[in-house]
Amino acid sequence: MTKLSIRRANARALFSSLALALSLSSCVFAVNARPKEVEGDKPAAGVAAADASAKPAASSATEAAARAKARKAEKKAHELELARMELESEELDQQHSLAEAQRKLDEAHKSLSEAQLSLEHFKTRTLPRELAEATLSLDRAQQRRDEAELELREMEATYAKDQFAKDTKELVLSRHRKQLDFANRDMELARQRFDDERNVTLPKTQREHEKKLRDAEDGVRDAEVGLRRANAKAEMSLRRLRFKLKELEQPEEEEAAKKGGA
Repeated sequence: MTKLSIRRANARALFSSLALALSLSSCVFAVNARPKEVEGDKPAAGVAAADASAKPAASSATEAAARAKARKAEKKAHELELARMELESEELDQQHSLAEAQRKLDEAHKSLSEAQLSLEHFKTRTLPRELAEATLSLDRAQQRRDEAELELREMEATYAKDQFAKDTKELVLSRHRKQLDFANRDMELARQRFDDERNVTLPKTQREHEKKLRDAEDGVRDAEVGLRRANAKAEMSLRRLRFKLKELEQPEEEEAAKKGGA
């Protein structure tokens, strides 16, 4: 072997050694560059897998929160609509109640006015007229009785002076005595009717009119109380429903602020 061959062989061996050394250095560098695993930590592939699974979970939670928020908003809208309908219905009911209470009060005032007029008319017209008619009947009966008695006395005096037949005398005097008896009985009945009218019938009628007047006054007072009660009930009920509606109409931020302040 020549010196040239030996040199070439040495050069190739040296080149091979350098290549092997570079290859080993690259492997060592690659090994040192890889991040070291810490006890309790996941490998890089496990971390990537966890991140990949966490993304669907976070998306599912967001969707659930969105659905819950939508349900809450739908529920509030439903409650708000019901509150408005309830308020409208209550307003109509209270308007009807107030109108009914006012109608009863108007009728009570009308009944009171009629009772007052009726009592006044009875005192000023009916009572004097009934007493006057009863008095007139009694006076007429008294007059008829007096006339009958006078005629009887005259006939007795006439027949006492003249000498008429006994039968004629008794017939005439009997007729006049009977007329006087009828007149006395009629006068007694007229006096009883007068006493009844003055002491029983007319006072009773007056008491009935006065009772109607008191009942009408009580009716007015009851109707006034009913109207005031209806007004108070309507005011209380409508205020409560209006406040409920106002609370439902408030935005979520204001409600949260109120709750936070509380």
